[in-house]
Amino acid sequence: MAAKPRAVLDTNVFVSGLISPRGLPAAILRALRSERFTLVSSPPINEEIIGVINRPTIRDRYGLGDRIFDVSFILWDIAELVIALPDVRVPSDPDDNKFLATADAGRADYLVTGDVGDLLRLHNYKDVAIVSPREFASVLKL
Repeated sequence: MAAKPRAVLDTNVFVSGLISPRGLPAAILRALRSERFTLVSSPPINEEIIGVINRPTIRDRYGLGDRIFDVSFILWDIAELVIALPDVRVPSDPDDNKFLATADAGRADYLVTGDVGDLLRLHNYKDVAIVSPREFASVLKL
């Protein structure tokens, strides 16, 4: 049996999946809960995701207050956490470097992102395929 894919989820994919139960980001989060892939993350990514869903405009508008604990548990206890991150300086948006560093150090197969302007333009970084939620859903056969 083939090993489960290893993937880093960009904040935009994770948050979109929480906000809307429909769509590919939500299907990817359901696949994570079903252990169809291994989530690879790092403290900077986890802090960004928790920070975004805890913004009052997002937390209150989408009723995410009750889900922050569950999301924290997934990010800090379920995900494979990468602590030692290499110095990466690739995209035009320096905030994206943490995703590339985590994917590289965590030996991820995929970095899943909706960032058309920067990350998706790279197509890959070292051995990591940078893919859209649609492409990753296809890999998972969702």
